[in-house]
Amino acid sequence: SPQSCEDMSVLGESLPCLKLEAFRDGDSVFDGAGSLASREVQYDQLTTMLHQEERDSYRCCDYLQNYPSAFDDDALSQGEKSINEACRTSIAEWMYRVVDHFRVDREVVAIALSYIDRVLSENHCADRRAFKLISSASLHLAMKIHSPNKWKDIGKLIPDLSQGDFAIEDLVGMEMEIVKSLTWLLNPATARGISVHMLSLLEMEFPSSILNKVASTAIFFVELSVCDYSFITMRKSAIAIASLLNATERDIDVQLRMKKVLNDIGCRIDWYEISFARERLWALHKQTYLASTRRSRTSFSMPDIPNTAEFPSPRSSHRFPGM
Repeated sequence: SPQSCEDMSVLGESLPCLKLEAFRDGDSVFDGAGSLASREVQYDQLTTMLHQEERDSYRCCDYLQNYPSAFDDDALSQGEKSINEACRTSIAEWMYRVVDHFRVDREVVAIALSYIDRVLSENHCADRRAFKLISSASLHLAMKIHSPNKWKDIGKLIPDLSQGDFAIEDLVGMEMEIVKSLTWLLNPATARGISVHMLSLLEMEFPSSILNKVASTAIFFVELSVCDYSFITMRKSAIAIASLLNATERDIDVQLRMKKVLNDIGCRIDWYEISFARERLWALHKQTYLASTRRSRTSFSMPDIPNTAEFPSPRSSHRFPGM
């Protein structure tokens, strides 16, 4: 079962064991049918996403600095304690388990975490019970908008996952508060979306098999960043570029062409930021593997990347992490 926030005093000690599941049921991002027209569409969409992430409304701040340390609220009950990095990591891991169990697009988790981070950048969260409600409502809202077919079956189950902490009325009420706080900006650009669109610009230059392999590995790195608090203030494009560069570590031709594409589209690149992101992602990659080895779960093969081994799949869970 997932560890409680109480047990996760150090973020790196309990990284989520993510399953590399960029594609399902044999689907893939690239099918080899790229054309000049589709490339222009992808270029326009990518440009829109890059412009969007520069808007203040989509920015997040280091909101956890406003909360007391674990030492300060040691005397409080678990639900009354302040939130911390481990709480966010635990919720992210739980969300991935939920969407995997119900076979919902994993991108929904990144969108739900965007809602949470942006709401908490502007509002104070009273305690962990409130954080659970905000998190549940954010996942509920993200599913409703970005996976409506699944939402009808899953949405009504979310209150049950809280183990009786709140009812459907609480969920709906919090959802409205979230929408107001976000001023209805509910379609954020994500690192996964940006990375796939960047790769799509190479679709006429490389076989789809190569691009799908790169995409699969890059998406794994992106999902590691979604679970890690240190990335919340970073631009999604920087995370996407870092993930793509890590994913093409052994494919210099793709990496060099990718760098040229970035220059061609005029993407604002802070190489110091990207260097930090790359190093952090590799550290998370290593820690995730070490954690998975300790937990001894079923393994799944990873694509060939430096220092890579087998990675486990998260177990299906109907329960919130203990908070």
